[in-house]
Amino acid sequence: MLFVHELLRRCARNRPEKIAYYCRNESRSWRQVDQRSERFASALQNLGVRKGAVVGILSRETFEIYEHFFACSKLGAIRVGINWRYAAPQILHILEDSKTRVLLVQAGCAEAIHTHAEALSRLGVIVIGFGPDHHFELDYETLLEQFGREPLDSPQLSPVDSSLYTFTSGSTGKPKGVVLSYGAVAAQVYHSVIGRGMLPGDIVYVPVQSSWVAFLLNAMGTVNGMSHVIVDGQFEIVQFLRDIERLKVTAAQLAPTLILRAIRHMQSAKFDLSSLRLLMYGSAPATPALIKAAKETFQCQLHQSYGSTETGWVAYLYPQDHDLAIRSEPGLLRSAGHVIPQCMASVRDENGRELPPGHVGEIWLTGETLMTGYLNQPELTAEVMRDGWVRTNDIGRIDDRGYLYLLDRRSFMIVTGGVNVFPANVEAVLSGHDAIEEVAVVGVPHEEWGEAIAAAVKVRAGVPMPPDADLRRYCEQFLSKPECPKTFRFIETMPRNENGKIDKSELKRLLVQENIQ
Repeated sequence: MLFVHELLRRCARNRPEKIAYYCRNESRSWRQVDQRSERFASALQNLGVRKGAVVGILSRETFEIYEHFFACSKLGAIRVGINWRYAAPQILHILEDSKTRVLLVQAGCAEAIHTHAEALSRLGVIVIGFGPDHHFELDYETLLEQFGREPLDSPQLSPVDSSLYTFTSGSTGKPKGVVLSYGAVAAQVYHSVIGRGMLPGDIVYVPVQSSWVAFLLNAMGTVNGMSHVIVDGQFEIVQFLRDIERLKVTAAQLAPTLILRAIRHMQSAKFDLSSLRLLMYGSAPATPALIKAAKETFQCQLHQSYGSTETGWVAYLYPQDHDLAIRSEPGLLRSAGHVIPQCMASVRDENGRELPPGHVGEIWLTGETLMTGYLNQPELTAEVMRDGWVRTNDIGRIDDRGYLYLLDRRSFMIVTGGVNVFPANVEAVLSGHDAIEEVAVVGVPHEEWGEAIAAAVKVRAGVPMPPDADLRRYCEQFLSKPECPKTFRFIETMPRNENGKIDKSELKRLLVQENIQ
C-alpha cells in the first residue's frame, strides 16, 4: 500500500493538469499541489524538521491545509491540526502535549498566537504565518521561494510510524490526542474511496473541519485522481448549495442537521443540483423521516458512514440499502449498514465475551485503520484497546444478515428505577412527531427514580408547541413506561460542541440548573 504522499506524486505525474482542489474562485492542479507541498517540505527540512517531528497548523479551510499535510507526509513528520474555534488555553495544551516543533498559522487565526508569544517561545515553537498581514517573522510564501527547490532527504517510512495526532474533546475539558500511523492513514483513504464508491471523474464536496480526522476524506482524490471542493474559510449552507451548482459537484457529504437546513433552503430557493449523484451523511444519527425527505428533495443516491476518530470509517449503509429500505424495509434506515471486509465488528458483554447475532452489547472493532493509542495516556489506551480491538463505547447489535444497529453511547445510557434506557431510542420515537424538528434526551437526578428521563424539544417553525400530555401520550404508543420522558423542555437552540453535535453534558447541566424533575 502506497502512502498518501506517494499517491500524490503519482497523481501529479499521471494527471498533472487535473484539478485537485477548488476553493473560492481558484483551483489547484495535482501538479501544483505536489510542487507546493514539496517546496514546503524542503523549507521545513531547512528549519530542522525531520522524521517524527511534529508540525501543526492553525487555520480555517483553505488550500494550505492540504499542502501542509502532504509536506508533513513527505518528511515523515507528524501532522497536528488545531481547531481555530479553540480558546488559547486549549491551543497551548495541544502544542505542549504534542511537542509541536513548527506551527503554520493563517493570518485570520494569528491573534491568539501573538497574544501568547511568550508561552510559544517557552515551548520552543517556530511559527510561520500565511495570508496578508499575519505579522510573523517567517512567511510561508517567502519560505517556499527561498528553500523550495532544495532536494528532500526523504526518510524510510514504516506503516507503524506516527502520521497524525488528531485531538478530540476530552472528559477533563482538555482535548486528547489520537495517534494514527502512516499505515492507518493510507488504509483510511483507500477504504473511503472503495466504501463510498468514488469515481475518477467525481467532483466531491466534503465540508469538514480540517482539525478533525475527517479531513482525510479530502485526500481521497490521491487514490483515483478525482477533484475536491474545499470550504472557503467557514461553512455556510447557502454557499455550499451554490458551489454544488457552480462547480457541478457529483458527490457531497453533510451531517444530518445540515441536511435538514439544506432541504429548507431548497424549498425556499432554486438551486440546480442535477449534477449530484450521491449525498453522503454520517457523524450523528439521522431519522428515517429525514432520510426520506433527503431522497425526495435531492433526487440522488444516499450513503451513510459509521466510524470514529479511533477506528476510522468501518461500516456503510449503501445506496442499494437505502432503496430497499424506502421500497419495502423501513427498519433498515435505522441501521449503520455492513462492516467493510477490511474490518471486523464484535458485540460483547460487560466481561468482553462475544455475543451471538441479535444480542445487545458494546461494539468492539478491529482492522487496519485503528489508532495506535492516545497520546501520552497509556492507561486510557489500555482501557480502550484490547488485543488489537478498540472498545467503541457504542451500544448496538448485529442481525443475522450482518447489518449493524447502533442503539446509543454507553455513557449516555440512563438508569431510571433500575431500568436501562437508551436515549437514542426515545429520540427516534419523538423525532417522528409532526411538530418536532429536533430532540435530545438526557437523564436528570430524581429522588424516587434515581434518574428521570427529560426530553429537550425544538419545534418546527410556525408550529405551536404541543402540550406535555400530548407528547407523553404519543410516546406511550411506541415506548415502554420506563422509557417515556417524565418531563419535556421546549428549547430554541440546542447546545453543541465544536464538531456540531448536541452537547448532552451541557444540556443536562442546563436542565439540572433549572431543577427539571
